[in-house]
Amino acid sequence: MKKIIASILVATVSLGLFSCGNGDTPTTEDPVNTDESSSQTTDSSVQPPDTQNPLFVGVTEGFDDKNIVLQFGAVSDIHTSTSAGTVQHALEVLKETALLYTEKGIEAVVVAGDLTNAYTSDQATKIQEATQVKEVYEKVFDPAEVPMIFALGNHDHDFRNSGASGASLQVFMETIGKGNESAYSQYDVECSDSANGSRHCVINGYHFLFVEPITYACSGADDSGAKYQAATKEWLDQELAAITAENPNQYVFVITHPMIYGTVYGSDLLTSGIYWYTKDLTSTLDKYPQVVTFGGHLHFPINDERSIMQTKFTSLGCGSVQYMAIENGNYEDMQSATVMKDANEVSSGYLVQVDKDGNIRFIRIDFERDASIKTPWVISAPSSDGSHLNKYSEARANSNQAPVLPEDAISVTDNSDTGEDILVVKVNFKSGTDDDVIHHYVLTVKNGDNVMTSSCKKILADYYKNPQVSDMKKEWSFNLGTGIFDRGSKYTFSLVAYDTWGAASNEVVYTYEPKLDLENATIPEPYIDIDFSDGNATDTKGKSTIELIGATISDTELKHGGVSKTLPALNISEEGQYAKLTLNGFADNFDLQDFIKEDGLTIEAVYVNRSKSGTQSIISGRERNGIGVYEQNGRPAFDAYVGSKMYTAEYEKTSSAEELVHVLAVYSRTTSASTISVYVNGEKASTVVSGMLKVQENNHNILYIGANCSFDGTADENVSDMSLADLKIYSERFTHAQAIVRYQNFVKEFSK
Repeated sequence: MKKIIASILVATVSLGLFSCGNGDTPTTEDPVNTDESSSQTTDSSVQPPDTQNPLFVGVTEGFDDKNIVLQFGAVSDIHTSTSAGTVQHALEVLKETALLYTEKGIEAVVVAGDLTNAYTSDQATKIQEATQVKEVYEKVFDPAEVPMIFALGNHDHDFRNSGASGASLQVFMETIGKGNESAYSQYDVECSDSANGSRHCVINGYHFLFVEPITYACSGADDSGAKYQAATKEWLDQELAAITAENPNQYVFVITHPMIYGTVYGSDLLTSGIYWYTKDLTSTLDKYPQVVTFGGHLHFPINDERSIMQTKFTSLGCGSVQYMAIENGNYEDMQSATVMKDANEVSSGYLVQVDKDGNIRFIRIDFERDASIKTPWVISAPSSDGSHLNKYSEARANSNQAPVLPEDAISVTDNSDTGEDILVVKVNFKSGTDDDVIHHYVLTVKNGDNVMTSSCKKILADYYKNPQVSDMKKEWSFNLGTGIFDRGSKYTFSLVAYDTWGAASNEVVYTYEPKLDLENATIPEPYIDIDFSDGNATDTKGKSTIELIGATISDTELKHGGVSKTLPALNISEEGQYAKLTLNGFADNFDLQDFIKEDGLTIEAVYVNRSKSGTQSIISGRERNGIGVYEQNGRPAFDAYVGSKMYTAEYEKTSSAEELVHVLAVYSRTTSASTISVYVNGEKASTVVSGMLKVQENNHNILYIGANCSFDGTADENVSDMSLADLKIYSERFTHAQAIVRYQNFVKEFSK
């Protein structure tokens, strides 16, 4: 016989409860223990179950709950050092739940890996965390009566210095046995392989096999996942062959940390070269329909019916005691690609029960809410024809019914009644119904035929933190952004729900048209109004001065909308000509910055730029005072220096090289964000930014017409062929409605 430290984390030498290797069924009753940490009750009478307890599931078809011969907990990823209190509570709930069914209660706790959290080769840290596992467990159970049996996980190994699992197991067993040799001892286990960490234990006649991989990573085209030593696989095959030959109609439990590929929910997951599954054991397990595997590693929700799957054997994902994770589905409210913001609100596992006929019931438990989850799973005792593997197969998807959304599922609310042009839009939708649970929703938002990617949502439903389907949310609400939606435009919202099998619901469509109030859109008086006449440029408001530097003013034939008209205009005929506009009355950059911030700012320019190459400034000082109207390869744009970054609102179309274009550039600041918008002939392009417009020192009050005022005051980004027919600056922001009305007024004035 080979000498190893057994797989029992808190092992016992009492064969009255637990035996390893010989397959004997205990024949003696456990003595009554009055210690509060014991799983035994001090009352010898059998109490009726508390049927009102949310942990109690009552009668389940196909299972004899009056004749239970074995109860054990099955959990994974307890990561004790992350939150010892969470682990202790899960153990207490398992204990409480088992006592609802038998006087004896729970007889073992199985952990499918990751007992600790520190993924390290530092032995001191490993010992410290293993000690904590022992201390937490003993607060709930007497290990001499209720042993914890386990597989190691990747957090329990040091896979960066990959080697045989036995070394890590040795550390664990020596640590948890310290100071309590009667409960934690080394003993002979005839059918265990010390070098590979493979163990075989028997509880009440039922066999538990534990196997350990040596690595979780693969490289290149190798997609086999976690790897096991050849000796481990040979040992597993031999043990299963012997057990099933002796007991062909009895289940055998196989515990290992990674999922068996192609079985339960998530068992095909691959992230960054790390495999959460293994293909290395499948050919062995396929030979034994009596096998029930428990795996961890993923932290996926056991509320999902795919967390049990029957192929040529039965597999279960154990979820996680510590926190939940999910596939990378680009869902909302995620703290990382695969972990939700509310992940710590999920803690779950199983109470596994075996009745006298060999049927098994898996009671799913939500430890966070102290309640059983949905309906327990029941598998009938193994049969020679394999029919016991039909109930939870992939074929369940064939009878699955798609979700249904109510036709009035979607509604949209905004801040229209405030008169704000910067719309804050919220979408609301009602939950759908399903024969099980809805897994996620997909909300698509379009402006015409264009998908508004930033406003589209993929929403993970809350099934994972609700023990019963009836507890799930009935309504959902999401803010879709500030300044993203424009009045006068038409938007389409579509919603589809998907269940856990991927079936899609009916599509619900909603049309949203925020209205423009043109009737009440009054145009304010300009703060600066430049008049071009008699060969001069003057501000009729007296708030600025203008100096011509090469630019000239003359009557010029201009066009708009097919109409020609002669108007006085500022003309630039070659690069290097421009005009300098100085804003009066601002002592320093902070003075101007505060002025702009108070009510916003609007620049109105009516011009024709006949050259469309590169960056050409129409009126700009953006490197000095943070704002500038220009064309980028002929597309009108507005820049604003906000915070520490330049932001741009750029119109998508090229302006005319022959006709006047009417441009309004608007900077506005609300309590939530800054918005810069450029309206071209009444049509809007906008960008939402955070922070405040920043005005630099020196030349802070200078704008160049036909060029940009650079940091040193020189002119750059010059135009080479432009006529400017009108220039106004308003000391307040324009709304979209005001921009349209102002353009309409310009057209009327030009057509006279």
